[in-house]
Amino acid sequence: MPDFVCQTPADMRCPLTLGPPIYFIYPIILYCWFRHRSVTPTASAIIITDMDKAESQRYMRRALALAAKGAGRVAPNPMVGAVIVKEGQIIGQGYHRRFGQAHAEVNALAHCAKQGHDPRGATMFVTLEPCCHQGKTGPCTEAIAQAGIARVVIATIDDCALVAGKGAQWLRDQGIEVEVGVCQKEARKLNAGFFKLQKQGKPQVILKWAQSINGKLAYPPTSGTNDQPRWITNEKSRRHVHQVRSRCGAVLVGIGTVIADDPLLNVRLDKPAPQPLRVVVDSKLRIPMTSKLVRSAREYPLLICTAEQNLKEQPDLVEALIASRCYVAGLPTDDTGKLSLDAVLLELGKRSITELLVEGGATLHQAFIAQGLADQIMVYIAPAFIAGDNAPKIDLSTLAVEGIILQDVQQQSFDGDVLIEGYIKAL
Repeated sequence: MPDFVCQTPADMRCPLTLGPPIYFIYPIILYCWFRHRSVTPTASAIIITDMDKAESQRYMRRALALAAKGAGRVAPNPMVGAVIVKEGQIIGQGYHRRFGQAHAEVNALAHCAKQGHDPRGATMFVTLEPCCHQGKTGPCTEAIAQAGIARVVIATIDDCALVAGKGAQWLRDQGIEVEVGVCQKEARKLNAGFFKLQKQGKPQVILKWAQSINGKLAYPPTSGTNDQPRWITNEKSRRHVHQVRSRCGAVLVGIGTVIADDPLLNVRLDKPAPQPLRVVVDSKLRIPMTSKLVRSAREYPLLICTAEQNLKEQPDLVEALIASRCYVAGLPTDDTGKLSLDAVLLELGKRSITELLVEGGATLHQAFIAQGLADQIMVYIAPAFIAGDNAPKIDLSTLAVEGIILQDVQQQSFDGDVLIEGYIKAL
């Protein structure tokens, strides 16, 4: 409950010293005084104006931008950023850089000290509720309190059972003012994979493909000519795909894509970048030992998901794959003998994967959509029409859903190619 000002004019303090005319209107003056007293807040009262909201959002979006720098390096932890503000100036900032290392709040306080600033009485903007438990690092709540931070603005509460509101309450118990919900939608979108893993034990599923304007996924097979382009999209689009791979914990393809294209599925950028776990859905365990994926398993991790019975029926191949440093997971199948995609996601969840990039092929994409297992779509569209009935394409007309629409749609352009991405909502 806020305090309120009681402003008492000098001529109201001793009404009995006033002349008779004033005395008779004293009850009216007293009534007006009490009304005035009940609505005039002191400077210590919390009044959130539109300008305050705009400033809070500006600082929080700065913290969100910092948090995103940890993509691909902090999982299964969430990406978190923190900004410390005092007297309208940023005096410290930081983000969670790597799994097992200092959290954003601690890095922001360290940056503040390095700059020679005193954080006592300052406000900290942080994209996720500070932790209040001992993990690989100490509780961030204690570091905040010890630094003398007076106010903490949190974008969203942490769904992790070890925190889940306890961090915010601990700060309040120490007399620190806490506000929750600034830029909450953006914060939860940034860490959608972390939140899904916490709730469902599965990673966020992102379907990615490239297509022509008329929906073809590749050029049709040719009869020996080398004049046909290998890729639909241009070099800038393909470089962006590698950046996306580096942010995801795993990238997945079906065995058909492995046999047809012999992909490597690693990240190839100018600078060193995180490498995802490469995953193959291979119900019948047909992956060639000579494939690029198997031959590179010692350098880049590879998980082969296959039917449980294959572990017993093909023990020699399983042993050879394991000897090549491949991981092999035996999983249940459906009535048609196809691998359960839900089981694949749960297996990846057990391996602490928060984001899964599904790169193909078309049959796998259609299956994820049909089973309601996809969360996001990324489609790179090249400015080309591809002829030929035998050119592969994604066909959603036979699915048991009326259709899908995308929410929170974003677009980017790469020298003529267009990327459309958004979150899936079934009709």
